[in-house]
Amino acid sequence: MVDSKTQQLVKNSHANTLGDGNQPHSQSQHIAQHAGAYQRIDLHSHSTCSDGSNSPTQLLQKAHEANIDIFALTDHDTLSGIAEAKAEAERLGITLINGVEISCQHTLTGGYGKNKEKDKIIHVLGLGFSDFEQMNATLTHIQTSRGNRGRMIVEKLAELTDFEFDELWTAVLAKADGNADAVGRAHIAKVLLEKEIVPTMQKAFDKYLADNKAAYVPIETLTMQETIELIHRCGGKAVLAHPTRYNLSATRVRKLIAEFAELGGDGCELPSNDEPISKRRMIDRTIAQHELLVSIGSDFHGSSMPWRKLGDVPRLAEGQQLVIADMFES
Repeated sequence: MVDSKTQQLVKNSHANTLGDGNQPHSQSQHIAQHAGAYQRIDLHSHSTCSDGSNSPTQLLQKAHEANIDIFALTDHDTLSGIAEAKAEAERLGITLINGVEISCQHTLTGGYGKNKEKDKIIHVLGLGFSDFEQMNATLTHIQTSRGNRGRMIVEKLAELTDFEFDELWTAVLAKADGNADAVGRAHIAKVLLEKEIVPTMQKAFDKYLADNKAAYVPIETLTMQETIELIHRCGGKAVLAHPTRYNLSATRVRKLIAEFAELGGDGCELPSNDEPISKRRMIDRTIAQHELLVSIGSDFHGSSMPWRKLGDVPRLAEGQQLVIADMFES
């Protein structure tokens, strides 16, 4: 059972809501005084165990510096950093939620003509699970696929650029601390930037690495339904990560959230603070329509994506409830 301080922080986060115009909802002077409490929860982050630039220990130290009290390490398809993170969290007095970000495949329907169906890799956060053995056994296959995929992407890049495969692959492996199974597209993008193949990290994705671009390689993984079921079997909550970042139309984003809810998903991550308010309102309406809980996270990666700041998370809209709330009930 968590301490009373953590319970109060979660309660404060519910109170810290948004009304029309993205301004704090004025329920009382007491709530207004807690306007900063929401910054103390961050449920989406990455370490060097996947595609982040900080070790789990360093990440927790940064979370502590950012005054975060409730935190989740959600590395891609791996639990390998959680033990280290938990030890540092305990030392620093941070409540660590068990987390992972699972890459899964989902076929979106409802389009027209050649776009009637659209296959996408979707990211689902698993939060608060307890069965590490079952989760880890299932993720091992995905990790191996991730390593094979990284190598295949670099092989394509060698054909598309003036660089040899060995030079590129050695540089990419160095970014992943020598672990091929941890290689992600962010590692590859950083190498492309450093070798001046692209002018920015975003350009690396736009030209080579994003879905269906020149060097894109799909990952072998679970379906979205299998992923939700896995998280539930392991005792956790399934959250649709960053729903507005899959290069989908607004109609398809709403369809994705609807299908996630229909498959038994528990919650949806709210858009980041730098996204247009129109997107945020659309997501809020869709979440309410399907009676989903919500999650908040910075998706912090460190130096590989410096525009994402640890603890920079959106506030809840009126009536929304955090997906982790029942983990802190007395």
